Amino acid sequence: MKNLSGAATYRQNRVLGSNRQQLVVLLYENLLTRLRRAADQIRSGDIEGRVASLARASDIVAELLSTLDFEAGGEIASRLSALYAYFIGEIGAIARQPQLERLEHVTSLVASLHESWVKAARSEAEQGAL
Repeated sequence: MKNLSGAATYRQNRVLGSNRQQLVVLLYENLLTRLRRAADQIRSGDIEGRVASLARASDIVAELLSTLDFEAGGEIASRLSALYAYFIGEIGAIARQPQLERLEHVTSLVASLHESWVKAARSEAEQGAL
């Protein structure tokens, strides 16, 4: 087994010890980090960094899309799918032509979804503890 830094070990343990909802929350947290980093990179003129951050953000959205269960999720899964497709399109457009306002709008939407997933994961954890 390769040696991991303390932070990498912590992240690995956090992922391995998480349930499905908690993993979605972690994906959203990572997505928000990438989007905020891309905004900083737009402000500083870091083209390579911006493109890399947005590519990783797009990969995370694709991962979120792949986790959708359309049978169990019904209409909510369909709506999330459409929203994720919108995010991927916007992120791609921002990677090609940086528009800070557009990125901030996407980041705001993602932050709202993140908050909802945090509440859902917390609620499930509380119900499981009963």
